[in-house]
Amino acid sequence: MNEPFVVTVVVKYIGEAQVPTCKFPDLPNFTKKGFSRSITHSYVNGQNVSTCNISQNYSPQKIGTFKIPSFKVNVNELNLKSEGFSIKVSKAVLDKTNTEKKEVTSEDEDFTDFIEGNQSETVDAKNNAFLSLSTNKFTPFTGEGFTVTLAFYVADNNPTEFESYQNEAQIPEITKKLKPENCWEESFGLTEMQQGQLVLNGKPYTQYKYYQATFYPLNNKPIVFPSVSLKLIKYTIGKNGEKIPEFVTFKTKPFIIKTKDLPSHPLKQEVSVGDFSLKEVINKNSISTGKSVQYRIQITGDGYNIKLPEMKNDSLFDFFPPEVNSSSYPENGKVVSTKTFTFLIIPKQAGNFALGNYFKWIFFNTKTDKYDTLQSKLQLKVSGETIKTADTPLTVISVYDGLKEKDSSEIPNEFSKFLKDEANILISIMLIGMVYILLPNKKRK
Repeated sequence: MNEPFVVTVVVKYIGEAQVPTCKFPDLPNFTKKGFSRSITHSYVNGQNVSTCNISQNYSPQKIGTFKIPSFKVNVNELNLKSEGFSIKVSKAVLDKTNTEKKEVTSEDEDFTDFIEGNQSETVDAKNNAFLSLSTNKFTPFTGEGFTVTLAFYVADNNPTEFESYQNEAQIPEITKKLKPENCWEESFGLTEMQQGQLVLNGKPYTQYKYYQATFYPLNNKPIVFPSVSLKLIKYTIGKNGEKIPEFVTFKTKPFIIKTKDLPSHPLKQEVSVGDFSLKEVINKNSISTGKSVQYRIQITGDGYNIKLPEMKNDSLFDFFPPEVNSSSYPENGKVVSTKTFTFLIIPKQAGNFALGNYFKWIFFNTKTDKYDTLQSKLQLKVSGETIKTADTPLTVISVYDGLKEKDSSEIPNEFSKFLKDEANILISIMLIGMVYILLPNKKRK
């Protein structure tokens, strides 16, 4: 009962064009509540493509299962037909924001009661519409991600029609002001305005999300987010029923993120901060010395700067430089990063070895507020004879022993003697040849 049924028409066209007119029908057992229209622009293959979203909210009048007959929506004098269907309406669900601070029932977990306290004096309180700049954390640790969202909210019982105005110019200017200098940014990549439904303090709203990003503080200095404003077009109904457009400006209030310093630790300046998990796989659990085994380790979490320490060869294993693949994606109001390292390992001695002695990763766990370690749980069984290399202990005799101490600039004595003998033979042959050439000349004289 507290959720709207929404009918949306999406019109895409190339180049500049007038906003299409749209007339929605009345539907049985539902009441029209709230109308919205937005336009976004993008460039595809060098062409300006405009997308217009026109939505009509319908609020249920009572509980039950209702059959919606086939209906038509008139767009620019063209009737678009929708087939009939059924809708089940159940009792209203109370929202947790009424009892829990900074909580909201939404697929996005980045909304808080701060939204209500973040309205400026220019909020259209009468029509329940406001612009909000919100965050999911006000006191993160240095390096811990916090998500900032800029969105416009319109209550579903709001009869006023709002329309976007030059978002392609306004939004980039706003986001420039919002990006702090002492943070690493992971953007959610919103290229078009994103529309969704949610409940705030027990009241259904339509959310128009313009910008969302996760920031990671690089130091413990305070982060200031300034007030930003957005201009929209508001339509009022004149005496003769005509729509009268006027510009309205909505503003947000500034707020400060106070970053907490990490506890003392030798790796304090290097560790990632967040909630992480580890997955691993190996293609062989038993192998002979001298044969290669492929080992893959994957670290996933809501932090950034995922790096494994450099693996160094020793008397037991040779480690080849890993193949590294990384990705990041928005999920539940935060950015999740995944990094996969694929190693090629060659064992050199027989035995049972725990890979956890080599593959371990230290991070600061934001769930426990303590430093934590992820490490391998796999065992590798190796059989076969020991392979002697430069990394093998000195007690083992190897053809490579002392190789580094050899001076490659010195020429062996045997080679020097060989060169001298060859030179003497060559000189002797030349002398014999000269004698042979000169003797016939003397006889002719």
